[in-house]
Amino acid sequence: MDIVVVTGGGRAPVWVGAACEDWGKRISHTFPFKQVDRLPKLTGRARVVALDERGEERDSAGFAELLEAGVRAAAHPLIFVIGGPYGLDDETKAAAWKTIRLSRLVLNHAVARVVLVEQLYRACAIRSGSPYHHGD
Repeated sequence: MDIVVVTGGGRAPVWVGAACEDWGKRISHTFPFKQVDRLPKLTGRARVVALDERGEERDSAGFAELLEAGVRAAAHPLIFVIGGPYGLDDETKAAAWKTIRLSRLVLNHAVARVVLVEQLYRACAIRSGSPYHHGD
């Protein structure tokens, strides 16, 4: 299963790219991972997870369950789409397999991207039993 993060393009601060590149390399040990500016053409097995402030809130274990559900659904790829400053367009919302939010706080695009990629790595760590996640 490939994991794709749709960043929406635009210029992000250098620290965003550095953080996402670091965690992206770690994710790549478990799943092929890439970040793209635009939503790729969807195939029959693609699963889109829309990030929206009105989406379902999950804790880290619940986020790992979402990743596992993508694996069980044979998602190829599993695509996470971050909304821009005005949210997601109706077409993206309609294509969403799941809609989640990262926090009850509204996060700017750059911060949301860093939080999402770190949580993807954390979900991989939870799945593998890695000590990176030392929750309950």
